[in-house]
Amino acid sequence: MQKKIICMTLVLCVLFCSSAFAVSERVVFYPSGADFSSKVKADLKRDVNGDYAMFTLSGQAVPETFTIASLTKGVAINDVSWSRSDLSRSPAAIELGKKIDQLKFKKDAVISQKQAVDGGIAFWKERGIDQQIKPSDLGNVAGQVVANLSKLYTESAKLAVKINELKELINDLQRQLREMAGGDKLVWNVKVSVASKGAKSADFKIGYMLRNCGWEPKYKLDAFPGSGKVQFTFEAEIYQGSGMDFKNCDVALATVKKQSRISPPELGRWVIEPKPEPEPEMARYAMDSMNMAMEAASAPEGGAGTRVFKRAPTRVSKATYSLWEMGKKNLPAGSTRKYAVESETWKSEFSFIARPSLTPDVFVSSKTLLAEAKDYPVGVALMFMEGTMIGKKRFSFSGKEKKLYFGSDPMLKAERKTVEKQSGEQGMFNSKQTYSWKYSLELENSRKVPVKVLVQEPSPVSGDKRIKLEIVTEPKAEIKEDNFEWLVDIPAGGKYAVNYGVEMKAPEDMDLDLGIGR
Repeated sequence: MQKKIICMTLVLCVLFCSSAFAVSERVVFYPSGADFSSKVKADLKRDVNGDYAMFTLSGQAVPETFTIASLTKGVAINDVSWSRSDLSRSPAAIELGKKIDQLKFKKDAVISQKQAVDGGIAFWKERGIDQQIKPSDLGNVAGQVVANLSKLYTESAKLAVKINELKELINDLQRQLREMAGGDKLVWNVKVSVASKGAKSADFKIGYMLRNCGWEPKYKLDAFPGSGKVQFTFEAEIYQGSGMDFKNCDVALATVKKQSRISPPELGRWVIEPKPEPEPEMARYAMDSMNMAMEAASAPEGGAGTRVFKRAPTRVSKATYSLWEMGKKNLPAGSTRKYAVESETWKSEFSFIARPSLTPDVFVSSKTLLAEAKDYPVGVALMFMEGTMIGKKRFSFSGKEKKLYFGSDPMLKAERKTVEKQSGEQGMFNSKQTYSWKYSLELENSRKVPVKVLVQEPSPVSGDKRIKLEIVTEPKAEIKEDNFEWLVDIPAGGKYAVNYGVEMKAPEDMDLDLGIGR
């Protein structure tokens, strides 16, 4: 019975009715949706309006994307019409419904049987506790209680397992029923009118987009600083709720980005003008209230007003995306499956970065330069350090060069110590306010090999020409993007110290914001 139901389901879900059968199929999965195409041989029929071919498509097909071309000489396409059918009334769906009802009846019967057994357990529990028993009969009654309870507990456990099995069967059949037409119990009937010159059948190439399909990239990056490599693994998780079973179908993955623009954004005007006078509090409150009232008035019923902006996956490089050819696959309707796409070893240059004023951790980073450009869409990546998982993050890669971080190295530590922090005044007639900061950055390496670490700290910047700064660093630091940078070698099992100081002078009457130096 089960095999019969599954076969009937496949007949309805495979794509076409009995008058047509697929010769070859191909599906390209996008992050959201799929593009299905097929070469198919179909019987030609005749009615009062002339010759036609009938196709039954999944309810998830998008009608406006449907294309068809004749591959048979002498057969031309005239027009195409669409109609809906309720698949819930099909013979296969009715058989599935009957099977589900039978299993539900059986499940209820087993539940009733278990309730009776549980009642027996309750009876023997009470008999062993509440009944008045003669001392001479105590051993006999205790033996009966233990024997009966043991038997009943075993029977109750078996029945519980049977109930769960029946529930799983019911859920599986209900899933099949939902997926017969992609979850909406409807299919598309496509009537293609042709001029055939008496042909009995013809070959066609059709194509259309499918909803409720797509794929997500899954990545794994494992860093090995000692050997200078990153092990990269790329998998694709494909989901397809099209209501069709793809059998021995050519599958490809496309990396076209979601919500990509079709045209460039418009440039805004650059206007330099005085700032408007600040509004009085009550006037601003009144204007905010009016804006809120206008927004509420223009909102759709039952919700707040929102502004909607319409914005516009061997790897084969296209002009604007990449395509991964996955070969022939079987993808049953409703399934979610994971497939390996690529696995590579990237030669990488590793470095260590410390920012002691923020954290004592020293972070591991890698810089990878590939021979050819890559295009990996945004997805979740599991991050590993020498086989140990350290977390996960969002990952994407477009181009040849990629910098990655792999958490902190437990064998390295960095600490910033405040040596001096004070303020004062200078002079009697030309009074100034002064500040002095002195810091020591101590780095420790517990590894058995020396390590090169890039140390970064903020470098103070004067926001006014009257604020004078004197900076002393040891060893001498490079200043890049308003940061001190030292590239230092820490000996194996040793320490290294970096020192820097800042002297500031400013007018006495200047109200200063010392920033992070406060």
